[in-house]
Amino acid sequence: MTIANLRFAPAILQRLGEELVPHPDLGVMELIRNAYDADAETCTVELQHADASGGRVVISDTGDGMRSNEIRDGWLLLGKSPKAESTLSRTGRRKVGEKGLGRLAALRLGRHVVLTTRPREEPGTEYVLKIDWEDFASAETVEDVGLTIERHSTTAEPGTVIEILDLRTGFSSRDIDRLARSVVLLTGPFDGPDEFTVTLDAPKFRDLERLVHDKYFDECEYQILATLDEDGLASAQLVDWRGKEIASADHSEISSSGFGRNNQPIPRYFAPAATFELWTFNLSKKDFTIRNSRRAVREVANWLKVVGGVHLYHRGLRVHPYGDEGHDWLDMNLRRARSPELRPSTNTAIGRISVQDEENQLTPKTDRMGFLENYSFMDLREFGRNVLDWAATRRLQVREDRRTQEKQDAESRASQAWSNVQDLIKNISPAERKALQSATSELRRAYDEKVYTIEQDLLLYRTLATVGTTTAVFAHETKRPVGQIISAAQVVERRAKSLIEDAVFDSRLAKQIAAITTAATSLSTFADIPLRLLESQKRKSQTLDINPIISDVISIFQPHLDQANIIISLEQASAGAPVVTMVALIEAIVANLLANAVYAFTRPNDLADAQRTILVVTEDSEEVVTMRILDNGPGIDTVQLPVKDIWLPGKTTREDGTGLGLTIVRDIVQDMDGEVEALASSRLGGAEFVIRLPRAMSR
Repeated sequence: MTIANLRFAPAILQRLGEELVPHPDLGVMELIRNAYDADAETCTVELQHADASGGRVVISDTGDGMRSNEIRDGWLLLGKSPKAESTLSRTGRRKVGEKGLGRLAALRLGRHVVLTTRPREEPGTEYVLKIDWEDFASAETVEDVGLTIERHSTTAEPGTVIEILDLRTGFSSRDIDRLARSVVLLTGPFDGPDEFTVTLDAPKFRDLERLVHDKYFDECEYQILATLDEDGLASAQLVDWRGKEIASADHSEISSSGFGRNNQPIPRYFAPAATFELWTFNLSKKDFTIRNSRRAVREVANWLKVVGGVHLYHRGLRVHPYGDEGHDWLDMNLRRARSPELRPSTNTAIGRISVQDEENQLTPKTDRMGFLENYSFMDLREFGRNVLDWAATRRLQVREDRRTQEKQDAESRASQAWSNVQDLIKNISPAERKALQSATSELRRAYDEKVYTIEQDLLLYRTLATVGTTTAVFAHETKRPVGQIISAAQVVERRAKSLIEDAVFDSRLAKQIAAITTAATSLSTFADIPLRLLESQKRKSQTLDINPIISDVISIFQPHLDQANIIISLEQASAGAPVVTMVALIEAIVANLLANAVYAFTRPNDLADAQRTILVVTEDSEEVVTMRILDNGPGIDTVQLPVKDIWLPGKTTREDGTGLGLTIVRDIVQDMDGEVEALASSRLGGAEFVIRLPRAMSR
């Protein structure tokens, strides 16, 4: 009988380290977490020429250090969690360290590692361990490489220093920026553990640290405070900026909230006890003025760009990637797209869900990118989503109650005012009474007609709002399957190339696969159009140069124009074209007119083989800014629809058209005290639309 052991080749170190931890900053963050578990009060990360190969990373802490046996049986033992033996540190911190693979990734960033540690339990003693990864490259198994732990005398205080020398690859600027943000947000900007401070000697760190720790929580419009207790039962409170309670809810009300719930509560959430805090901001000057704020809107907006979103804090420390840019794990932005009324987004809110997880219900992923999506994590996420849905519903209810009351008050005041006028008329002479009664009746009729017109406009734009939000939802949902199509096409291409000869691939498959990828990419760009046009920050009135707005809209449409073989040219006023308006309004004008021009080229006409061209012109004069959009298409068919009627809602020459696009353009321009004109034929041969808007300021 032969006894054998399972052994590992040195190549496993590369796979466990470099491949399972995708970014070098994640490995460094794991070493920082080790310092936290060691009861360090401070931890410092130094990057010395780390932007290029051959550089050096040094992580120093003031923790308890390690004894020789702790280095041998703990620090060098990969894949075993210390929490199984001791879940609390010496001072009572609940440990956050895990399997040691993140630490391995950090150590393998360089060709050499030097560990110097001074254990608190052995004053005056220092242990030094050196690792040369080249020793493993020539070994048959990992176990064949012996490591020596040296013991020295020292007068230094307890702590640990890890030096990663001779970096294989330098940290990119993005790696450093990501590390700086991770370090700053590890404990902030909330009231984190004051007994643990981390610093990084990167240039961007100090700026980020100052920005993050400025803290603008007191500028919020409202705050959500929710809890999930040990029994899985939720409760929540919604308060306004004054601290006054708007609403509160118990478990039944919260758990029955959300899309698809149909008011059916769940008995409990199978998740660790948690708290959820969210601060939501209204980034408008008017809102800041009402609160007598001493800060500028831009200050808060810049702060939210860095810290915005809902972060997840596990045992006092932030967990990557929850709350990172682009990682909207509670789907705040999707929910806002589905139902934009009074909902926060990652750009207008900051929050945190905090858990201690004493029973270890949440399991970190091996690659350190958050937690495994087990039932506990999914229920924790569902708790956060349900709280957001409940708060949005209650805010809508409060607003609708206020609207109803204001409407009733307005109707009552109008009725009382009319009654007062009638009483006054009764008290004047009969000769004057008849003329005054006629005048007031005419005024009343005019008022009623105006109200009727406004109500019809309201009905029209409610319909358009429904179309817009529905489009945004479908656009958002389209992004995922489109990405899957592109990924699948790439896999097919890669596998096909490995199975058949290049010549066969090029002649039979290359063109078709390229067509699939091109079509999918086009779909993705089409989905971007409504999402970018519906961004909330674009609805602020201010003095704007419309030239860059027009250019931005054209860039959104560019893939669509390329697909349709349309060349678009710009002739913009060199000194700018300033107008008091909103970005969203100019975008709506340009988007509708561009969509009309693109459609014109799809209609049968005698110029089908000519080069398709659209020209956008801006002109600036003393009092007026003019925008012209013209094309070389077939022009406006005045037989089907007279030019004067193209602005009417519902009037269109398109079989699948709504007839609302040009109505929107007309109404926007009129509301801006401008003029709009349509020409059936332009100097290019097709239609021309002319928009004249008041200039923002005189020269």
